[in-house]
Amino acid sequence: MVGGGRPSTNLSAPRFDGTKLGVDAGNKSRHDEVSVDRPSLNAPSGKLERNRQMDNLADEFIRRQETMAAERAQLDSLWQEIADLVRPMRADFTLRRQPGEKRQQKLFDGTAGLAADSLAAGLWGMITNSANAWFALRQAGPETEERSEANLWLDEVTRRMRDAFAADGQKFYSRVMELYADLVTFGTGIFYTEEDAISGRIHYSCRHLSECFVAENDREMVDSIFRRFAFTARQASRRWGDKINPTIQKAAEKEPERRFQFLHVVLPRDEIGRDEIGGNDAGFGRKDAAGMEFASFYVDVEGRKLLSRGGYHEFPYQVPRWSTASRGVYGDSPAMLALADIKMLNAMSKTTIIAAQKAVDPPLLAVDEAAVRGLRTHPGGIIYGGLDENGRRRYEPLQSGANVGLGLELEEQRREAVRQAFHSALLLMAQQPGQTATEVLARQEEKLRLMGPHLGRIQSEFLDPLIRRQFGIMRRTNLFPKPPRAIAQAGIRIEYVSPLARAQKAGEGAAIARALEALGPMAAIKPEIIDNVDADLAARAIVQSFGVPGRILRDQASVEKARKSAAGGEGRPASESSPARTASGGDAASPLAGLMQQIGGNAEILSQAASQTVAEPMR
Repeated sequence: MVGGGRPSTNLSAPRFDGTKLGVDAGNKSRHDEVSVDRPSLNAPSGKLERNRQMDNLADEFIRRQETMAAERAQLDSLWQEIADLVRPMRADFTLRRQPGEKRQQKLFDGTAGLAADSLAAGLWGMITNSANAWFALRQAGPETEERSEANLWLDEVTRRMRDAFAADGQKFYSRVMELYADLVTFGTGIFYTEEDAISGRIHYSCRHLSECFVAENDREMVDSIFRRFAFTARQASRRWGDKINPTIQKAAEKEPERRFQFLHVVLPRDEIGRDEIGGNDAGFGRKDAAGMEFASFYVDVEGRKLLSRGGYHEFPYQVPRWSTASRGVYGDSPAMLALADIKMLNAMSKTTIIAAQKAVDPPLLAVDEAAVRGLRTHPGGIIYGGLDENGRRRYEPLQSGANVGLGLELEEQRREAVRQAFHSALLLMAQQPGQTATEVLARQEEKLRLMGPHLGRIQSEFLDPLIRRQFGIMRRTNLFPKPPRAIAQAGIRIEYVSPLARAQKAGEGAAIARALEALGPMAAIKPEIIDNVDADLAARAIVQSFGVPGRILRDQASVEKARKSAAGGEGRPASESSPARTASGGDAASPLAGLMQQIGGNAEILSQAASQTVAEPMR
């Protein structure tokens, strides 16, 4: 991971019962959502009481969402102002617009919008590029003899997960671009990952921030969300059937496109008491389909009734934040930092446009109003009476003496400030004339360190929970092969191999190569100093720095076997057959000697490869 981020994170060891991975025996459903059946009016009193408690819970959810909306009112106003100037197509926080309504009336300069789009595209290309491998699953724990089998299984699981992300027309990658755009503009993004129980596919969606209200737990992690959204009567009828209220049912027949408000609530299961929904048979406290770690509720806002309840094994919403410098639940963004410059640039552009219009088409000075009647100012027009008896002009253009060039110069200063706020320098990594690959790499690493804190937060709040969610869904639906015993015992960690992560690792590889190159002259005088370096670890570090698949590396046992076979005997160490040490005529050389001779002065090649790792995806 770049900068202050973590290089990898651990997945809990998958449970293994000999036949299925991650599916408990007797589990009623491997899917997330379950419905709730509402008792009829002729049902026993106990069920009617449960119905009443469910409606009370619906009222409580609606009140809580309205309270959260009232507390966020000022932030909504700020987001609306930012959206008007940076992302007009998302400007729906305090205003409700009709489809096709014009949204750019207040916009006179598009620098901020273009800079935000460039940063979002840069994040997409550097972190979750569909053309590159951007994550890999690795075995947690130390090396074992079964490592090779575990690597093969992990590579296969990683491949299947990547295929799942790319499935269905690569919708994940188009949705995640919307997330990055929201993140750099508003400081908070809402991403939803849901399993389709019918098709078996995984549905991805970037939710509009205006719909979602989030809450943190005591560890400042978002674990609750209230999403207030609109469905047409037709959509609601298809989703919940006869559970919707009579008004919506009637509209579904006569006005199917009429919209109604609904509420989706997801929060930790332990925050909902069992007695509130009707005792133990409600499923709370269990880990099956009706008692998962996170509870889910859909509420009809107009009818104030609970439509369905269910649960999720993992929190289905990923809520990354750019930073939390303001110590709020919602994040801060580059657009907030640059808002003063954006507003100033917009006002200056409007003024400069007016000044330029006056300079190009200035007002006319005339004696009185009657004098300008019938005045022909179009090209080729003849102005009768435009000269007096002495041949002097009766009409003169007003020359205000405005310095349009000064306005353009000031605008460019504000534009540069806006671009810097959106880290435009990070996206411009083209090699300048006269620079070596090592110098380019050093400059790139310096720029990447500036993004480190933000990228670390994206990993911890978005990528980690996203991959855990994807892994959990695919594991429960038996889309993975049977895991080897070592995986079930040691667990799995996530390693990020995106272009940014590879650039950092390639820098490590180049550093190893430069160190070995520096040891070369000393080893020629005193060959035994190279015994301080573990040749096998150095070779593995250089290979892994480029993010190669784990399956191409042999485990330690296979390496020893190959060396013994090459030496010509089972008990003869490979080092005995190595070339003799040179210069001092010492004993047989360690395996590092050959590695150093091959590297020689080629450390620059590794540095150049490291620079291309970042530069190529961003062109």
